[in-house]
Amino acid sequence: MKRTRRTAGVMPEHHPRAYAVPTNPWARLASGHPTSVFLLRLLPFILLAATVPLAFVSPIMIPYANYALVLLPAFTALVNGPVATAVATAAVLAFVSAGSEALGLLPYPPSVWADLPPIAVVGLLCIALAWTRNRLILRLFDMTLVAETAQQAILPNLPGRIGGMKVSAVYRTARGSPGLIGGDFYDVQDTDFGVRAIVGDVQGHDLSTVRVTEALLGTFRERAIDDPDLTTLAAHLERRVRLDNRDRDEWGQTFATAALIEISPARDRLRTLLCGHPAPLLVRSCTYTIGGKPTPPLGLADFAIDTPAQVREVELAPGDLVIAYTDGLVDAKNAAGQTFPLFALLNAHVRAGVRDPEKLRTRLRKDFVSGAYQREDDLTGLMIQIPEPTAK
Repeated sequence: MKRTRRTAGVMPEHHPRAYAVPTNPWARLASGHPTSVFLLRLLPFILLAATVPLAFVSPIMIPYANYALVLLPAFTALVNGPVATAVATAAVLAFVSAGSEALGLLPYPPSVWADLPPIAVVGLLCIALAWTRNRLILRLFDMTLVAETAQQAILPNLPGRIGGMKVSAVYRTARGSPGLIGGDFYDVQDTDFGVRAIVGDVQGHDLSTVRVTEALLGTFRERAIDDPDLTTLAAHLERRVRLDNRDRDEWGQTFATAALIEISPARDRLRTLLCGHPAPLLVRSCTYTIGGKPTPPLGLADFAIDTPAQVREVELAPGDLVIAYTDGLVDAKNAAGQTFPLFALLNAHVRAGVRDPEKLRTRLRKDFVSGAYQREDDLTGLMIQIPEPTAK
């Protein structure tokens, strides 16, 4: 998956965060949709073009045209940069100086030479404000790029194939999240024990979760290649959350849910271990949940009944899909209060012959958008497909 730089504030669709797209004019404008932003920048000039010509044919429109003309630099500065504001100021000065009581070239506006200095001063002030605003926007853009770089360092852009298996992932922070990194996390590693994956959810979904997210992913990447089984790997993840909580007060301590997945090197066995997380799905002819009795979330092992962690093992067949997700996907609701029907949609798409992870992710994304489902939490989904035997 190649990283593509954002253009005019729009996230490319193949980016792991791009699950929902703006569905109405206001959302497109707020998200920085190029066409909406362009029309917004033209709005002051559209307003002027709609009022000034009418002043020549209807005296009633003269006051409105006068306001639109005099306030053009201010309107332009709100949605444009200093260059456009300077052009608007010069245009207003030229138009006013050509009035009937100034140069006598036009019947409108009825202006005098004394009108020009105030317009020039206001125009210069608007130019300065537009320049300052642009500097702030550029700084915010640089900060966004830094945040995106941090995101790429923490959350991976997974390749299309890992360990010979097709992989596709989607990640989206919660609505209104102040950052690009939320409480969800995921990763896939090709190890000597097979392909190992993790999908998890740290308590909360604001910037306070970043430290735990980074710590858990770092621990997973380090221990996944050495720990002989999922139980040992989960114990190291538990220990990492405990170490992080050691520096927090009683009310500041946190926890994380996680689903650990291991696909054997022969690709014929699937092992899962759940730490308070929703069970992964096995998609064959239809969709099944897989996973044994879950242990408490990571960081809350003291609340567990004194029984060992249960690792569930199932057989795999060529073409099987293994899907792990966070509750932000299945808890999303539409206007009728209905949650996202993940199981039913997966079954429908599989019956229609869609099994490729990337194509299936695209279909689910369209279902999510067309159904107008709204998220209140971070959303993550990971799909891994067992390769089918190639025809000789």
